[in-house]
Amino acid sequence: MLRFNLRQIEAFRAVISAGNMTQAGEVLGITQPAISRLIRDLEEEYGLQLFVRKAGRIEPTKDAFALHAEVERCYGELEQMVKFATDLGSFRRKRLRIASIVGHSYFLLPEIIKLFHAQCPDVTISLFSGTSPQVVEHIERGQSDIGLALLPLDVHGVTIQEMPETCLVTVLPKGHALCALDEIKPGDLADVPLLLISESSLMRKRLLQAFKDAAVAPNVILDSTYTGPICSLVASGMGVSIMDVLTARAYADLEIEIRPFAPNIPCELKLVLPATQALSQPAKIFLDILRATRHAEE
Repeated sequence: MLRFNLRQIEAFRAVISAGNMTQAGEVLGITQPAISRLIRDLEEEYGLQLFVRKAGRIEPTKDAFALHAEVERCYGELEQMVKFATDLGSFRRKRLRIASIVGHSYFLLPEIIKLFHAQCPDVTISLFSGTSPQVVEHIERGQSDIGLALLPLDVHGVTIQEMPETCLVTVLPKGHALCALDEIKPGDLADVPLLLISESSLMRKRLLQAFKDAAVAPNVILDSTYTGPICSLVASGMGVSIMDVLTARAYADLEIEIRPFAPNIPCELKLVLPATQALSQPAKIFLDILRATRHAEE
């Protein structure tokens, strides 16, 4: 198997460009005998005669001109690749792409993004809002740099890191009879119309398990991929909801009341990061701000 020797090709290019081996050696910082040896090895390895030696002068052969044309084409492509890699690195240094579940896009990230922008004003920020599975897909496909989602720890194809836990709370219309209770349990919600997050949510699955453990059949009259509209519907008196405390507090100015839900169901916000791609400097800075803010809220 023939092996490509870059040093031989460099020597060949230098000789073609300089017109003699002495000047080619000066360009590469090596001696004329070393240049001659590299050219000889190249000719022997590939069975070519690249130069005709005449009275101390060398003349390129047709094979030399043909090889030189191909070498220059390849070097041109290599330069394009280097430029692409440079531009790609510059793009990653100047852009931050975030994917988040919808609620946290509204109620957690704006302040974090504002703090980040103050620290990195030259970085362009992109924010994608969607479901937890969509957030994972964005990170796995390289479409976003940082993700925030409600997930278990055993998600494949990405790296999952834990964030401080919050809990689920009950959201009731103001003046509802259950507002008299200090905390709400599944048994208190028997036959009560419920408005819940969609069935694909990990939060919903854990909530339904709590009802099952209490031998209570939940009366779900509406589900939504996003909890924001649910708060407005609860305020209108349509029913009761159980959701993450962050969203509930964001809508506290509506005609609603918030009570703890028992048993305690953790709302496990997770950082979703690429499994193989190293984090860019903007991503590292953003994560530092996010963690500092979350810990300050505990």
